[in-house]
Amino acid sequence: MMMKRFFLAVSALAIICASSCDKVSPPDYGCTDPLALNYDPNATLDDGHCLYDASLIRGCKDSTASNFNPAAVVDDCHCRYDSLRTVFVEDFTGAYCPNCPRAAEELHDLQCLYGARVVPMAVHVTETFAAPQNNPDGSFSTDFRTDIGNTYDAQFGVGLFLPAGLINRRQFGGLHGQLVDNWAGQVADILAQPADAWLDIHTTYDSTSRNVTATVDVDALNNLNASPYRLTVLLTEDSVIDWQLDNLAEPDKIPDYVHMHVLRDGFTGAWGDPVNGGNAMNAGFTESYDFNLTIDQQFVAKHCQVVAFLFRDDNKEV
Repeated sequence: MMMKRFFLAVSALAIICASSCDKVSPPDYGCTDPLALNYDPNATLDDGHCLYDASLIRGCKDSTASNFNPAAVVDDCHCRYDSLRTVFVEDFTGAYCPNCPRAAEELHDLQCLYGARVVPMAVHVTETFAAPQNNPDGSFSTDFRTDIGNTYDAQFGVGLFLPAGLINRRQFGGLHGQLVDNWAGQVADILAQPADAWLDIHTTYDSTSRNVTATVDVDALNNLNASPYRLTVLLTEDSVIDWQLDNLAEPDKIPDYVHMHVLRDGFTGAWGDPVNGGNAMNAGFTESYDFNLTIDQQFVAKHCQVVAFLFRDDNKEV
């Protein structure tokens, strides 16, 4: 979800408005808008660096949005929606988990079905499934685990039964961690509910310093009285090519698997920062928060996205 009136938001370092539902493979990044001066007909995923003639009118081109601009020629990715909700799906996984590719495929299907209303994040956890291996050929040597992901796994215990995930960190049947077969129904249930808040992310990136500045606007659509609420802002990376074990593949060790939505780092800690000083928010409350992060040299900046979510501190529900 990008720049929309939702309960959870995601923004690319350079604004990306397009996505593909083809089989997951390393995309060719570039400008995909034929109206742009630097349009690349070979690009399969927009890198957010399209350049336009200054005379072209920018604005929201989605007629279903509350700020639809019928005169807009270029979509500015800042469409707003008064009631649509998104859902945060955290796929707890590991490169040495032989069944985990099935969860990645399910998450991809959900994105294709619901588009930007599904916000994905892959969290690599546990010694068993995600610790680097000492294989003679150097395979499975990358450690995708993070302190933030380990904190989440310690809180919710999802890593005990991989593949599994969190759906808005809500409990279903008394459990946070949910098996993959349950995701579609749970996602549909949440998306049928109205949104309670709008998060809007604006990012700037300095390619020299590799510093990202993220401004997150929080706007309460309803009275939010289960205070305190907290705001977490994280960094994920797409198109990470590395090893993956897959029990349906032949051979089952895949050297060029495409890891998507990988949790990489945080602008905040795992449990974020308090919103409104930890107090309740009435409908109409609005405030902006600024965050900074220097991206690790190993991460490909144009493949990274900023994910922000608001959650209740008492039960951790998004």
